[in-house]
Amino acid sequence: MIRALIFDCFGVLYRDNLSMLYEVVPKEKQQELHDIIHATDHGFISRADYFEKIAELSGKEASDIRELDSRQYSRNEPLIARAKELKSNFKIGLLSNIGDETMDRLFPEPERSELFDAFVISSAVGLIKPAIELFQVTAERIGCKPEECLMIDDIPANVEGARVAGMEAVLFTNNHQFERDLRVLLEQH
Repeated sequence: MIRALIFDCFGVLYRDNLSMLYEVVPKEKQQELHDIIHATDHGFISRADYFEKIAELSGKEASDIRELDSRQYSRNEPLIARAKELKSNFKIGLLSNIGDETMDRLFPEPERSELFDAFVISSAVGLIKPAIELFQVTAERIGCKPEECLMIDDIPANVEGARVAGMEAVLFTNNHQFERDLRVLLEQH
């Protein structure tokens, strides 16, 4: 029986646009950009260093990168509203590969406490998805067994990681598809 719904942030509750950063960095330096993003997600570098390093890669000013970064987030308001509705029947969690400074801007208090029963970010735990242990930590923090959790993520490797950890998982592409998949899963349980 599914008792908890765990949402990813970027690509699900927030529509991100990291592709904008990839567009300003030359193709031959995109692996370095990928590494910088993951270093921030792990909490190894600060947000200020993140902007400086991407500026160096792109040949732009850090202020330009910061401004670009500030435009890349767009709340998926219909899905956030739906998560609030679903909270009457399920525990609601968030699991995201992200640094804490960014998450504080996206879900400030008291909204964070009102919406989420568990709030797990990679930089605070030192693991990133699709690490199986991260899914297990999230299930524990939400107060459920992994098999009682449904992970909603837009990245296939993360969906597979959740499944290996024992969770149900849905590959998110849009709100309509999520509702359809959720309905099917709930009918099966």
